[in-house]
Amino acid sequence: MLSELVREYEIFDAHTHIYPDKIAAKASESIGNFYGMTARYSEGSAEKLLSAGGEYNIRGYMVCSVATVPGQVPSINAFIASQCGERPEFVGFGALHPATPDPGGEIARIRELGLRGLKLHPDFQRFHIDDRAVYPIYEAAQGTLPILLHMGDARTDYSRPRRLKTVLEDFPRLTVVAAHLGGWEVWDDAKELLRHDNVFFDTSSVLPVLPEERATEQILSLGAEKCFFGTDYPAWDIGAELTLFFRLNLTRRQREMILSENFLTFLNHF
Repeated sequence: MLSELVREYEIFDAHTHIYPDKIAAKASESIGNFYGMTARYSEGSAEKLLSAGGEYNIRGYMVCSVATVPGQVPSINAFIASQCGERPEFVGFGALHPATPDPGGEIARIRELGLRGLKLHPDFQRFHIDDRAVYPIYEAAQGTLPILLHMGDARTDYSRPRRLKTVLEDFPRLTVVAAHLGGWEVWDDAKELLRHDNVFFDTSSVLPVLPEERATEQILSLGAEKCFFGTDYPAWDIGAELTLFFRLNLTRRQREMILSENFLTFLNHF
């Protein structure tokens, strides 16, 4: 049973989104509308996350949010930092927008706030990963903070693995977490193109749609030691994500690494 399994492991959810209470319901609805689905949790609040994850022995969460316009960046980062200050379970990644006027200055502020990385969503924010206009962000971030990138979407070409490959060639010291096992719906491209020392992956939004054998093969091909468990809260049910994860044909050691050890070791580098 899941309740017994989760007690055997230390679990850290390395991909969640939270929002201020006053917009938490609207944000969940917007996520569902963007992806043509209904978000599992109707309110993407910090309190709901802790409550839902607490049922499954989750000890910590990487929390972030996405800026849809440049003007949202300072307030989002202040909010994420405040939540991390109030809740020791949280590790925060800051928001940036591709049109942020002074990305270097904002990255310095993100570090001062105690945040541990950056979140960019090419499909929400409508930019190509390898657009030269975004290069100042990569320049400022490389060797300083990792970037969590939404990857893959069959409807657009913004976040395809080949575009990230170009960026990695131009910024060899840039560290990236390529979400959704390297590219939602373009997983084969991810396996082929994203073999790079500084690229890591998370399982978010993958397990409900990939058959068990295919998901296991993707993880092992990318390297179990480079993968993090993530739920993409509030989009998916945390218990269901864990149930699907434990069905994968992985060893106990691989489970231990993916469920927490890999991400916590990763954080120690920044």
